[in-house]
Amino acid sequence: MSKKTILIVDDEEVIREFLTEVLSEEFFVSTATDGDEAIEQLTHKQFDLVITDMKMERVQGEEVVKFTKETYPTSEVIVISGYSSLYSVGQTVNSGAFAFLSKPFSIKELMNTVNEAVGM
Repeated sequence: MSKKTILIVDDEEVIREFLTEVLSEEFFVSTATDGDEAIEQLTHKQFDLVITDMKMERVQGEEVVKFTKETYPTSEVIVISGYSSLYSVGQTVNSGAFAFLSKPFSIKELMNTVNEAVGM
């Protein structure tokens, strides 16, 4: 079985590096520094999973969720954020996200959610 592909979208370099380190053993990982860059990459390639921060400069995570689900309905999206409220979680899920993880999250919680999202 070939490795699944993941796009990590976060404006914090330390978060991108952490997620890449944790996930790159089992998945092919690409990164984007913001929502604009993510949408640019998504116009050229489908990813099995997109993990995006909610709050970023210019293009927010919600727009990344909408673009991903409209362009690739079979791709899943996990939203991560340090700013969680019931409203933002509900809004994210209504936009088509598979799951919402509040920062900080454990590696176990991340891996369980990722594996569930990609059907592993």
